[in-house]
Amino acid sequence: MPPQLREVRAELPCLAREAYLNAGGAGPLPRRVAAAIGAAMERDLARGRMGGAAIVANESGVAALRAEAGALLGARARQIAIAPNTTAAMGAVIWGVEWSVGDEAITTALEHPGLAAPLWLLARRRGVRVHVIPADEATHGLEAAIAALSGPRTRLVALSHVAYGTGALLDIAGAARAAAAAGALTLVDGAQSVGAVPVNPGALGVDAYAFPAHKWLLGPEGLGALWLAEGAEERLGVTFASFDSGLEHRPDGAFRAHPGARRFELSTPAFPMVPGWRAALAWLAELGWGWVHRRTAAAQEAARAALAALPGVSVLTPSGPQAGLVSFQVAGWTAQAACQALERAGVIVRWLAYPAAVRASTGFYTDQDDISRLAGAVAGLSSAR
Repeated sequence: MPPQLREVRAELPCLAREAYLNAGGAGPLPRRVAAAIGAAMERDLARGRMGGAAIVANESGVAALRAEAGALLGARARQIAIAPNTTAAMGAVIWGVEWSVGDEAITTALEHPGLAAPLWLLARRRGVRVHVIPADEATHGLEAAIAALSGPRTRLVALSHVAYGTGALLDIAGAARAAAAAGALTLVDGAQSVGAVPVNPGALGVDAYAFPAHKWLLGPEGLGALWLAEGAEERLGVTFASFDSGLEHRPDGAFRAHPGARRFELSTPAFPMVPGWRAALAWLAELGWGWVHRRTAAAQEAARAALAALPGVSVLTPSGPQAGLVSFQVAGWTAQAACQALERAGVIVRWLAYPAAVRASTGFYTDQDDISRLAGAVAGLSSAR
């Protein structure tokens, strides 16, 4: 029997007071996530945070989280490194490549600064040439575009699974094929995909896939994960070494790296947040990932249709099956002003600079009232211009 939407929404208290449509920024916080974090903090208040029992509890919690995050992607725990966020996880890959002056990387014009900025710095600091595929080609001819730009110096293809600005679901499998043909690694920013659509990086053929806790997976800020294909860690160097990078640390700094992805972890993760993310993952699994993904897709389609029907509104998100984002423009309004006006009407969305647009995020918990409230508020903007 599918979950009852009313009960699901009751677990997300912020939905009772506003049409919360910004999971692409941070998902609504479930009660059980807040409770799990609170219990961890209470434990730390009552007992020393680095007592023996606390150390065991923290380490076992992180180990369990690796396994649970891996299972979400059809992977083993050894393929997962827990990270502070998506950007840090991607940085481990970007700076882990042994770059030489004149090497090349390929990305798209659709990327979030969390990926675009490190690549820009890479070009400045290491003399790497970064090719940027225009947005239209990235959306409609990605594999061919990467193949055309690839050469003997191509070392990395880095791009998003779902474009944060337009909501387009990109051809990651095609990108991975083109990258592999050139002998390059494929790194994917999964910030807008994991939790919104089914994701299996191994089946896609990529080498590295990064994603956060706090967006579509409804966990807390301060945690993310990096998935690596089996053996991909051997093609990367450890850039930020720490106690948690390996075993058998010696006084001269030498250590034996952990097998698998764990060598890319940094010491002292946000331990009280770990039970929160685990609680979110457990709840989503209990609801059923098939149901979660179907509901997200249906809500996105309904929101897109409602917005596209409004005069003066231009929807930027491509038609057809996408993830949970709908980006749009309202004639006569800047994106920032429109976003602020919508928030005053109780509709929480996000404004974007590139492209200049308003972005609504629909989740499995979004109901028809939320969509009607969004459409009504946007229609009010159009009539007020």
